[in-house]
Amino acid sequence: MRIAVVGALSDVEAVKEKLTGLLAEIDGTASSVSIPRQGLWTKEQVGLLWGRASHLAGVRALFQATAEQAGTTVTFTALIERSGLDERQQRNEHARLSRLAGELFGEKRWPIENWQGGYNSSSGRSEMLYRMDPQIAEWWAALVD
Repeated sequence: MRIAVVGALSDVEAVKEKLTGLLAEIDGTASSVSIPRQGLWTKEQVGLLWGRASHLAGVRALFQATAEQAGTTVTFTALIERSGLDERQQRNEHARLSRLAGELFGEKRWPIENWQGGYNSSSGRSEMLYRMDPQIAEWWAALVD
């Protein structure tokens, strides 16, 4: 019973944050960052998504690695090295992040730019690449401190 009540309180807090962020957007007082192919993000939206996904080791590795190297490219290989997960589990956690974003915002998007890199002749395959905007990194760092 206690777990259900704690979960309900968490859901109420998430709704409050989402509505506060929406109100700030409507009023034009929210600062936002445009992420290529991922749309506009506010600090409140980053907080909502992180609140739902922070328990996932692969997502934590994604946010940590891209925030530490904000503005620069991070490879999928670097993420799996950091998370300690195998490739399949890391991909599954990225898919979970997309589903959570879809539930929260009505579309599957991340506060982290991501794209398919070119063919790497030494590995024999293409690799996903990721980059976090420095402002998003600052907002995220404030959430985890």
